Amino acid sequence: MKKPKKSIFSKIFSINLVIILVSVFVLAVMQSLMISQFVRRERIMMLDENAKKIATFIQNGTSSEQLKNFLYGFSHSTQSNILIVDADGDVLLASTPDDAYNKDVLRIDPKYLDDVLKNEQKIIKGTLGNTFRGEMFTLQMPISVQKSGKVIGAIFISAPVPGMAKTQLQLYRVLGIPFCIVLLLAVALSFALSRRISKPIKKIGQTARKFGQGDFSSRVWLESRADDIIEISELTQSFNDMAYSIEKSDDIRNNFLSDVAHELRTPMTTISGFVDGILDGTIPPERQNDYLAIVRDEVGRLSGLVNSFLSLTRFETGDRKLETTTFDVCETIRRTLVGFESKIEEKQIKVEVDLAESSCMVSADMNSIRQVLTNLIENAIKFADVGGLLKISVAAGRDEAKISVYNTGCGIAEEDKKLIFERFYKADKSRSLNREGTGIGLYIVKDILKRHGKDVLVESREGEFAEFSFSLDRIKA
Repeated sequence: MKKPKKSIFSKIFSINLVIILVSVFVLAVMQSLMISQFVRRERIMMLDENAKKIATFIQNGTSSEQLKNFLYGFSHSTQSNILIVDADGDVLLASTPDDAYNKDVLRIDPKYLDDVLKNEQKIIKGTLGNTFRGEMFTLQMPISVQKSGKVIGAIFISAPVPGMAKTQLQLYRVLGIPFCIVLLLAVALSFALSRRISKPIKKIGQTARKFGQGDFSSRVWLESRADDIIEISELTQSFNDMAYSIEKSDDIRNNFLSDVAHELRTPMTTISGFVDGILDGTIPPERQNDYLAIVRDEVGRLSGLVNSFLSLTRFETGDRKLETTTFDVCETIRRTLVGFESKIEEKQIKVEVDLAESSCMVSADMNSIRQVLTNLIENAIKFADVGGLLKISVAAGRDEAKISVYNTGCGIAEEDKKLIFERFYKADKSRSLNREGTGIGLYIVKDILKRHGKDVLVESREGEFAEFSFSLDRIKA
């Protein structure tokens, strides 16, 4: 049978309740021991004081009749059983407030007299060999001659064990009420604390279920009482940050699907229209080459789009493994730039290549780094002003080479900086210069550098410039 699941509240409360009950049990046991010791100590002190008073009366030569009256009043006022015995153990006088003393016993068993006749005071628990009908705490005090110190007898003064238990019970009752109040308060506080911890976690669970249903706009908002718990606050903040990222990713995905549908529909419609026009003779033969050139360009656009998707898939599935080699990054930059010569001339962009040295050997996957350079340079050209500046520099340090790609132009808005490396993100979609992008170039750049253990940094001022930089491990020649 499957064990039923428990809520986090019930688990936290159960744990707290067990801790409280165990603590209460331990405290109760300790309290019981302390009360028992206290009652025992107090009763023994009382018996000792009473025995000393009786011994003083005897040593002062008090007459037998006076002593008997004194013992009677004393035993009844203190609820104590008093026996006076001689050195042989014979009971000379007995005074008890009840029938606890067995009057048939006229002599105490000698084994109970050994220590006291040696002038030692002793505490005994028991019936003294059936001298008493019930359990007693008995204090034995020797009676000695004042001058010689010779022990001539003993005083046995006893208090019933049930009487001590009654005293303990009274103390338990006195302490039990505040103890129960404290227990109830502890349980109530535990209940409140458990709810305080579990409630925000429950909210997170409810919000997560909304995410599962497609509602990515939900957030977890805590009451001020729960917000002061650091761990709960940090968990909530992390959850909300995650929710924000999921929502943005969902927006990016939806926008991408819309963009892909548009990007595919437009060239496909153009291609289909021109092909139909050629086939049905609508387009005259002398113009067919012109329209076929347009079809070729549109097919090229579709091919580039498909290749971008394939590149993204390879990176995300990890099919592309890094093949680290040593190569000249300066030469790689030169060769990459050559591939953009026509686009650079078309926008009349001024190109500056600032290389600290004619060659700079680095250790990395050359094809991947060329992909990084291609994506960064392509972006720089696309977003550069007509007649603007494209600057590529290499700064060779002791252990690393820093490569940066700079362009003047529209720059990057502050709110877009942390999103431009998300896949399918396209900043300012209203700009026609971003029409041909798929939003995965910078995502691939970041992924490649991450695989190399590096990162890409961006500096920009909107409307003025943008600069991307990264570093590679340098190999000294």
